[in-house]
Amino acid sequence: MNAGLPLGFRLYAAALGGLILLVLPGGWAGLLADPADALYLTALTAAASMLTVPMLPDVDVDVLFGAPLAVAAAVLLPPHLAVVVGFVGMVNRRELRGLTSPWLSLFNRSQLGLSAGGAAIAADRVGQLVGSPIAGGILATVAGVVAYDAVNISLNSLSLWLLGRLPLPAAAYGNVLPFPRFTVDFLLVSALAVPIVVIYREFHPLGVLLLALPLGLGYTALRSARQSADQARELTVQVRELETLNELSRRLLAQGDPERIAETTREALRKALNTDEVVVSLRGEVPPHLRPVPVPGAAPAAVGVPHELQGASMDAVEAVAGLLGMTLERTELSEELAEVERARTALSGRILEEGTRERSRIALEIHDDVLPYLAAAQIQADNVRSSLATADAARAERLATVTQDAINDGIGRLREVLASLHDQIIVPGSLRPGLEAALEDLRVAHGVEGELVAPDTFPPLPLAVEILVLETVRGCLTNIARHAKARHAMVTLDFKDSGISAVICDDGQGFDPATVPDGHHGLSLMAQRVELARGRFVVSSAPGAGTRIQVEVPR
Repeated sequence: MNAGLPLGFRLYAAALGGLILLVLPGGWAGLLADPADALYLTALTAAASMLTVPMLPDVDVDVLFGAPLAVAAAVLLPPHLAVVVGFVGMVNRRELRGLTSPWLSLFNRSQLGLSAGGAAIAADRVGQLVGSPIAGGILATVAGVVAYDAVNISLNSLSLWLLGRLPLPAAAYGNVLPFPRFTVDFLLVSALAVPIVVIYREFHPLGVLLLALPLGLGYTALRSARQSADQARELTVQVRELETLNELSRRLLAQGDPERIAETTREALRKALNTDEVVVSLRGEVPPHLRPVPVPGAAPAAVGVPHELQGASMDAVEAVAGLLGMTLERTELSEELAEVERARTALSGRILEEGTRERSRIALEIHDDVLPYLAAAQIQADNVRSSLATADAARAERLATVTQDAINDGIGRLREVLASLHDQIIVPGSLRPGLEAALEDLRVAHGVEGELVAPDTFPPLPLAVEILVLETVRGCLTNIARHAKARHAMVTLDFKDSGISAVICDDGQGFDPATVPDGHHGLSLMAQRVELARGRFVVSSAPGAGTRIQVEVPR
């Protein structure tokens, strides 16, 4: 428990403890001279110290019953003995429960003992100047309270500075101000200490016990009032937090730029926390004097707030950080969706352009390859008719043969065009036949031996998946036929619960995927199609090492 305390503070606590040791011989002598009063006041101080009373919630004042008794003991006893009573008697619940480190306990006990000693010295000086016992006791007690508070504030301010929690001026300022708190604290301690001193001196020491009943009733009433005030304050904080979150969420919904979102969040936090010491950094750059609060789901973004924020304020900061994280995630997702939509639009245009080119190619083949045969057949048919009209049978026979050849050639080319069109039509369950036909065409037309490695039975697949896989594999086989100069190609299919995987390999000349020449868009178009279906398209190749393409398409 001591590892976190600065060395300066531990030395400071040890020095205060050393001062107590210097006073102990005089205190021991006073105890031997008048043990009854010393032990009685010590016991009363210890019992009263266990009652921490939250008083006047509106000014946030807590009063220890032990403080008035420690001041009264300082007025009634010699200074050395007052130090011992304050050191021994001012116990607290945290020490008894083992929740305070030894160094903090040493500091706390020592500063309370020294504060009681200062009160005793001041009370003794003032008491000697006033002749009336009652008036002298009252004035001595007031002077003791002033001295007690002065020593207590000074020693506590220095401890806060040595602990690194506050600069020294700010620590002293926080102990004394706000002024109403200091004033009420002074008046309450004085109001409780004066009757104790007067009753003890003028009536009987046991008369002090008569204060227990009203103090007990007051303790109960003030505790209830403080609990009610705390609940009201907590409810107010929760309402303010909800209002802040509601207003912030409404404003963030209208934002789309991350920097503007961060600025809006910063303004809301500054208003909610009533401080300008707030930083919202999308890059996680928080100054050292601020406490960084991570933004969930948007690392490394962070919110920087003052270190002294606690409780409900930190809850509000963490809630705002969560809202900021959700907004940044929503913005990022919107950007990704917009990017996908732009890519989808561009790909649709390219696919439409490719389809238009394919239709134009087929139309051109019909015009350039099929129609000339038909036109030639028509001309030769006219020539046959002329030959028959002139009774030239031999010439008519030759022309009929030529006409038949032209018609046969035209029919053959037309069949080829229709076969090409037929390849564009894919029906459910045509994945295996389509792949086998493509590999057979690769062998017959280009002399590349093809092999299909796949299960005997294909599981049911959505038609869209069959179309995408078949067209992608066909495109890869077309590239092998045109560019690979390969002798062998293999297509391997693997079916999983998540989707289908197709691997297309060849033993051709390979290429560098990073240096594909301009105008060759086949691979990139296939990759975009697969990625738009949330799949993967991976090309592995190198000059002289063949090519391997892996396609993964989810179901």
